Amino acid sequence: EPDPAQVDTKPFDMGQGASGAGDPPPSKVRGAGLPFNAVPSSVVRNHQPPKVYKNRLVPDRARVVDQHGGSRSTEAAVKAALRWLAAAQSTDGRWHAIDHGAGLEKAVLGHDRRGAGAQADTGVTGLALLAMLGAGHTHTTGRYQETVRRGLSYLLQTQGADGNLSGEASLYAKMYCHGIATFAMSEAYAMTSDRRLERGVREAVRYTLAAQHPATGGWRYQPGDPGDTSQLGWQLMALKSAELAGVEVPRETYVRVSRFLQRVASGGQRGLAGYRPRAGPSRTMTAEALVCRQFLTGTPMGGIDDRRASDEAAAYILQELPSGDRPNLYYWYYATLGLYQHQGPSWHRWNEALKLTLVKAQLTDGDEAGSWSPDTVWGGYGGRVYSTAMAALSLEVYYRYLPLYEETARRRARIK
Repeated sequence: EPDPAQVDTKPFDMGQGASGAGDPPPSKVRGAGLPFNAVPSSVVRNHQPPKVYKNRLVPDRARVVDQHGGSRSTEAAVKAALRWLAAAQSTDGRWHAIDHGAGLEKAVLGHDRRGAGAQADTGVTGLALLAMLGAGHTHTTGRYQETVRRGLSYLLQTQGADGNLSGEASLYAKMYCHGIATFAMSEAYAMTSDRRLERGVREAVRYTLAAQHPATGGWRYQPGDPGDTSQLGWQLMALKSAELAGVEVPRETYVRVSRFLQRVASGGQRGLAGYRPRAGPSRTMTAEALVCRQFLTGTPMGGIDDRRASDEAAAYILQELPSGDRPNLYYWYYATLGLYQHQGPSWHRWNEALKLTLVKAQLTDGDEAGSWSPDTVWGGYGGRVYSTAMAALSLEVYYRYLPLYEETARRRARIK
């Protein structure tokens, strides 16, 4: 379990990794990313992470898990997933997407994406790191310090001179990879206050801000593209995480995001959402838009938005509960985040189905024990690292973010 007292203050080692294989030399570094051993360590001892992350590091996490709807089985599944992810990391710090089945073209929703995901190493590395961070493991704290250290080191080495973190990803995966990698680096920076991450995070955020469409407010495959809701969620979460780390995000950026959400909204209470403006609603995009609205309102990490719109979104999402028939881990991830913050009967119904389905589906034998099969709706593109990280992140929901309804209740009590 994470031990907040374990703080490593040595510089990031760019020589021999945990496996003994040498990492890429500093000469391979591009742009904003610096090798961690080039800067003296500035890890703050006894750093207190932002309050929204506090449940990740509590000593009695079993109580928190039980209190918020999890169980011993969900925690055991998370621990097994992290063990598998740590073992699957390459010697240079990345998680190789194609080595774990990524890039399989499945023409989901009838579109040929040209095997997107085969070179999405920064994206799946970001997801694996987010799963580690979500359970309280950073490069300074917890059981997987070296795993996280080497993953962050890889991302910084890969970062382009313009701040871009997409690496060698193809068109359909580029902005996803950049957003997810930025999300992971920003969380690591916010959780540790390690100044060695600051420049990379700031440059990545600068790239994200420049890539937003100036009028419609979204992001898509290339900088300046009119947006889609799927991209919006990852870019927004990356920005909010960077903001928690002290990186300023212009108010106008969030105004544009709100504008985009209004354009994709539908339903009697405007709680449903489509992939793009004028597209019909889908449950996946409705779940993602619900999370985006929560992140935009109230506390620094979000709050409780218009209850009528949220109720409408929740009712629509509950029409398709998690089941083993056609797993869609992307949908389940966003629906879990959104309904956890929404709470009430909708959350309890969703959570019971999620726990049963995910714990049952995790592999328990053989070399892949602890992982989830990539044979899911989007799993062919992201591979086994994607499916395992997304499932683990969903099962970390009980402590990954502070429940916003609790913060809202405290704020109202102070007002009274």
